[in-house]
Amino acid sequence: MARRNRKNGHEGNRMMCWGVSLSALVAALAMVYLSLYNTCESIGRQIKKMEHEQAELHKRVVNEERNWATARSIRNMERLMESHGIAMSWPAEQNIIRLRAEEPDEPARYAYQGGLTRRD
Repeated sequence: MARRNRKNGHEGNRMMCWGVSLSALVAALAMVYLSLYNTCESIGRQIKKMEHEQAELHKRVVNEERNWATARSIRNMERLMESHGIAMSWPAEQNIIRLRAEEPDEPARYAYQGGLTRRD
């Protein structure tokens, strides 16, 4: 049987195989990192956009609440009634009925019948 010639061996290919697999692993990790970075950036942009929309909506709500409070004020109601030709006055004190909420003696027992009932 002939002896092996170590000069023409395959030991150099083993280093190249590890190098190729290591570089492929590094490239895959780089792609995963870039994908995660891109996703985080797009989510960050969406968050900023939604926060801006929330601020705008809050400003609109505050503005509408202020407008509604102004519109339902007594002075504004009197002005509107006058502009539409409605002749109304406030009721006399004897015509006002005031209701007081009374506290119940015991809490209400809704759907409580004291035990098990037969159902059809």
